[in-house]
Amino acid sequence: MEDRLSPREESILLGLLMHYIQTREPVSSKTLAEQSPERISSATVRSILARLEEKGFLQQPHPNAGRIPTDHSYRYLTRRILSDTGGDPPLNLAEVERLVSDGSLNAVAKDVSGVLARSVRALGFAVTPPVESMRMRHCELIAIGENRVLCLVVSQAGQMHEKVLWAGEAYSPEQLRWFSGYLNERYAGCTFPEIRRKLRAQLEIERSRYNHRVLNALELVSLYFRDAPRDRELFWDGATWLLESASLEDNMEGVRRLLESLEKKSRLLELLDTLVESGGSLKVVLGSDWPDPRVRDLAMVAAPFGNADIGFGVLGIIGPKSLRYDAAISSVRKTARLATLAGSRL
Repeated sequence: MEDRLSPREESILLGLLMHYIQTREPVSSKTLAEQSPERISSATVRSILARLEEKGFLQQPHPNAGRIPTDHSYRYLTRRILSDTGGDPPLNLAEVERLVSDGSLNAVAKDVSGVLARSVRALGFAVTPPVESMRMRHCELIAIGENRVLCLVVSQAGQMHEKVLWAGEAYSPEQLRWFSGYLNERYAGCTFPEIRRKLRAQLEIERSRYNHRVLNALELVSLYFRDAPRDRELFWDGATWLLESASLEDNMEGVRRLLESLEKKSRLLELLDTLVESGGSLKVVLGSDWPDPRVRDLAMVAAPFGNADIGFGVLGIIGPKSLRYDAAISSVRKTARLATLAGSRL
């Protein structure tokens, strides 16, 4: 498909897109001629629309109907919006402080999913960074029964993960406090892969030294980090707006399929992981970009948030293809910056 457009072709295409996004109705040449600042005739507009259709930007549902945009047209629009090199406006620090006040990255993610949903009346979502990428702030070992120890790990972003460990022997509260202090002194600030590597090396050293106190601490906590949870939390809001979207009335099966993916997480997370790995910038997904053809009437605007200290998550908006892309892209960009700054202050 051809992407090069003359200034007049681009003006007509963008005018049609804006009108269609507002009305969700096929757009006639007469309507475009009336709204054109150049006051061009309907005949000229029809000629331009025919060329745009030949180039793959438009289609005509019925011979006597107006035109509607194709996926190629939406991609042209989003590339144009994304190419805007205007600087990002300063963030409202009061919004950052409000996000930080809840005290954890999970709370930030839940909050921003609602912010995104309300910004364009669509579905907003946020996925926290994987446990593997988080840095440990604190580790606490607590006896909860004979030979059972609760290992509680808090990340630098305030996320809490816990697991019950079966110890080879019963440890007193005093021993577990010493174990916890030793582990925090050595491993605070490290990611899970770093901790695993250091644990393996330290275990070999301590086995040769026969330092049973340290060895017991390392062997106990290695049970947690060896099989640490790899899951992420997924929060979303605004599903009602998606279900009520007039432009999706004929594809409720696609909407239901998407909501099932949100419930199961795995398929959506695989797609979001691909987005983050492919460049770490804002992406727009629509049409054939979706692996499931049943949701190809939907569009997603998504961007990563976070940094090396808290890990990287993803947030975004999902709505119909006739989404207000200018508003959605602006909202996702701003919210990703807010979530990143809030996460760094936790």
